Amino acid sequence: MRFNLKSMKIKIKMKIKIAIAIFLLCSSIKAQEISINLSGGPSGILYESSEGNGNLKTGGGLGIGYTYFLNNHWGINTGIDVFYNQNAFKLKEGTTINSYEVDDQMTAFEYRVSPKNYQEKQHFVSLAIPVLLQYRTAMSSQSQWYLGFGGKVLFPGKQTIKASADELQLSGYYPDMDLLVENLPSHGFGKVNNWQDNTSADLKTSLLVSLETGLTFKLKENLQLYTGIFADYGFSDLAKNTENTNIVLYDPNGIENTQANGISGNKTLVQKSNYFSAGLQVKLGFSLKKAKEN
Repeated sequence: MRFNLKSMKIKIKMKIKIAIAIFLLCSSIKAQEISINLSGGPSGILYESSEGNGNLKTGGGLGIGYTYFLNNHWGINTGIDVFYNQNAFKLKEGTTINSYEVDDQMTAFEYRVSPKNYQEKQHFVSLAIPVLLQYRTAMSSQSQWYLGFGGKVLFPGKQTIKASADELQLSGYYPDMDLLVENLPSHGFGKVNNWQDNTSADLKTSLLVSLETGLTFKLKENLQLYTGIFADYGFSDLAKNTENTNIVLYDPNGIENTQANGISGNKTLVQKSNYFSAGLQVKLGFSLKKAKEN
């Protein structure tokens, strides 16, 4: 087991070194500009929910880019961007979430969670690889207008979730007996006050449509400053579907350590979960050779 793990680490390191070597070789041969960028603005998951409200919070990113200019106006841009994303989500008051569980006597029942002031703070780090077609044209001898459009592949890390509620009412309904159990704490039913817990959720790779535009300013012969705005939007849900799961886990051993499960991926609560990011962007572009003439 240790040998396999060590061998795997060596292979990963070799792949990284080969990728860096290829990148540097291509840059020295073809790349006309290497850029470093900083960006910031609302970024995270756009939730569409009939049972709550999600809000984007401010995030920020850092990236390195590589642009091959086809001529004085057109170029192809790629690179690697790392972004910090965050969200807030709050359930509507009066919402009850139902799921099907089995108790410690192996009897199936309907698990009902009725929270008060339930909310989540969420964040995750993502890595994106862009492929953009860039157009630029001169505004003056020292400045240009640029427009980039295309797509990105987004690789999100795990979503970290901090959930809280003023109160959780945990109940069990047994349809065969038409019995509702609301106050049996030692068996997982009862009221929990001032509750909070942390959990995480897996997110899926997504394809984004991307747009950026702004102005460039010539600082030196081979140095450009880019200032502008950007926007990225995901085509598919980021959250993995986990239907029939509740926002907290059922524990037949008691309610003292009620664990969070989160709203991400629960199709009853969240119908859509697309990635969105937009804001301001600043780049420094280092030219490696002059663009081709028309």
